[in-house]
Amino acid sequence: MFKNNIVDLVKKLRAETSVSQENLANYIGVSRLTYISVENGKREFKKEEVEKISDFFEKPMNYFLEEKKEKKKEDKNRKLKDLILYIAKNFKSKESLGKTMLNKLLYFSDFNYYEWTGNSISGATYKKLLYGPVPDNITEILDEMLEDGEIAIKKEKNHDFYTQKIVVLDENIDFGVFEETDKINSQKKENYTPYEDLPSSRKIVDDVLTRYENWTARSLSDLSHEDTPYKVVKNYGDVINPTHVFYRSKSFIVNHHNLENEIYE
Repeated sequence: MFKNNIVDLVKKLRAETSVSQENLANYIGVSRLTYISVENGKREFKKEEVEKISDFFEKPMNYFLEEKKEKKKEDKNRKLKDLILYIAKNFKSKESLGKTMLNKLLYFSDFNYYEWTGNSISGATYKKLLYGPVPDNITEILDEMLEDGEIAIKKEKNHDFYTQKIVVLDENIDFGVFEETDKINSQKKENYTPYEDLPSSRKIVDDVLTRYENWTARSLSDLSHEDTPYKVVKNYGDVINPTHVFYRSKSFIVNHHNLENEIYE
C-alpha cells in the first residue's frame, strides 16, 4: 500500500514547490484542519486523496506506493488472479464484464474443471450468496489487482444507467495457471487416472466463455442457482462443496463419461 513516510514525502514536495497546506487541502477536497490532522499523524490519507496529490505534483502513483516484492511468486491468490485476467481479456460479449458476470464465469470454469479432475483451476473457495456462487474474498482480491495495476474498472453508459467493466491493463500476461494446473492433473495418482481425452484447463474456460457470451449477468446468475453444488447449500455465506458437481443434473454435466456411465442417475 502507501509508504510509511508518505506524509514526509508530501511535506517535502510542498516545501520544494512552496505550496501551502491550505492550497493542497483545497485541491484534494478537504478542509485545512483535516489536512493538518493528516500531517500531525491523527488521520491517514485516503486513496483518492493520494491520487489527487499525485496529479497535483505530477508524480506517478508509484512514488507514494510500497515497492512490490515479487507478489506473483508468493501470492496465494495468484491462480485466481490469473484466471480473472484470462476471462477479462478473452470474454467476447455485448454485455460489460462486471463483477456478477465475472463471479459466475469463474464458478463455472472452476467447477466444470472439477467435474473432470476433482480439482479446480484457481484453487478458490466459493460461497453461496444471494446472487449466486462467489469466490471467497473476491472484493479484496480485485482491490489488490487494482492497486497493483493489473486491472481497471471502467464505467460504461448503457441506455439510462452505467455499468462497470473489468479491463486488463497488462497485455503481456503469462497465464501460468493453466500449464501448472494441467501438469498436476495429467499425472496418475493413487485412486486417480486422468481421462485420455481430458481437456486442458484453458479449453474448459474457453468453452465456458463461448457458451455464455450472449447471456446477461442476470440470466447467468439465475442459471447458477440451479446447479446442484449451489442448490444443496442451506445458508447464505456457507461454503459450496465442489464434490457436489458429481451429482449435477444432466443439463449441467460437462464430462461426457459421466453421462455414458449414468453415474448421476
